[in-house]
Amino acid sequence: MLSRVLLVGGPDVDARIELMRRLMDFKLLAAGTSRRLVGTFSMAGLEFHYYPMTRGLNPIRDLYSFLSLTVLFLRLKPHIVHTYDTKPAVFARIAARLARVPIVIGTLPGLGSLYSGNDPKSAWIRRIYEPLQKLSCHLSDLTIFQNPEDTELFIQKRIVPRQKTATLPGSGVDVKQFDPRRSDYRERKTLRANLGLDDFSIIVIMISRLLRSKGVLEFADVARSIKDAHPDIAFLLAGQDDPESMDALTETEKEHLQRSVTWLGPRNDIPQLLALSDIFTLPTYYREGIPRVLLEAASMGLPIVTTQSPGCMEVVEQNMNGFLTPARDENALKDAILKLALDPSLRRRMGETSRQRAVARFDLSIIAQQTASIYRHLLARKGYGNPAHP
Repeated sequence: MLSRVLLVGGPDVDARIELMRRLMDFKLLAAGTSRRLVGTFSMAGLEFHYYPMTRGLNPIRDLYSFLSLTVLFLRLKPHIVHTYDTKPAVFARIAARLARVPIVIGTLPGLGSLYSGNDPKSAWIRRIYEPLQKLSCHLSDLTIFQNPEDTELFIQKRIVPRQKTATLPGSGVDVKQFDPRRSDYRERKTLRANLGLDDFSIIVIMISRLLRSKGVLEFADVARSIKDAHPDIAFLLAGQDDPESMDALTETEKEHLQRSVTWLGPRNDIPQLLALSDIFTLPTYYREGIPRVLLEAASMGLPIVTTQSPGCMEVVEQNMNGFLTPARDENALKDAILKLALDPSLRRRMGETSRQRAVARFDLSIIAQQTASIYRHLLARKGYGNPAHP
């Protein structure tokens, strides 16, 4: 019988489906906080379980989430619980240990807006969060980070012992799905027309939730400045609003954004949008793990302009496949975008390098192999030997 691995995430745990499909030596299950995912996982041939959890701090609801997770683990009896995201990485790991799950792993795909600023509210929440995270890390067999800066920060804060850490380069990208060679000229032409763009516009795209720390306001300011002198350069922003976030935009800021760029809202055609674009940018100062959108853009062969931030520096090498600018430096962001927009040969060269880096370092199959190796090692250490066992 295959070892049972339960992946626990939030409302977007379906982002792990392709990884789950590649971990064929294990019996994979998932748990998430959105009932709408039942059908999504069913269509993928995977077992899904709902549990309740809300964003933010709410002691009564958080206790209910914790108890629900504990009951779920006792019922499913997984050999491994592997958590993702901030709150599940705390509550689900503690619950898993209480339910006597043999192996408990937590992946922290970035530290988020909680570590993006030093405002009083963030500092207050960190004082609550860090002791809980420390407890869950010490109770776990392993905590996985996506970049070395996050790993070292948590070690220095004594939140996690060094011997209980590992670093994997992001969540990976399906380089066969995000492949520029799959793009059809007629499809790109139709999509351009639907977006009100002519065939000659140079398209700069950003894909992100509408969060201040993602750099959307800097993107808007730079777009407005560039378009005054270069009306042939178009700026697109794809991504959903996130009004519940502590980092959400005000209504006035959203109005400014929509006057400056074409905001497409949430989209389900990201590969197609990337295929018609010329430059990808993510001027983030959010504490990313390794941003999935950077991996997707690199895999689609785009030159990238992003910031000198943890995670982003893993994907972009300065002057090789793009430019790294200081966070919140609109002048540097503008200069980097213009340099690429005005030089087709530079865009082509950097885009080819992006694709090569994505295939060599971030292919989802590579991440799956590394994840499977971690599972096997921990199973063997706990006396299970092979993934398949009685």
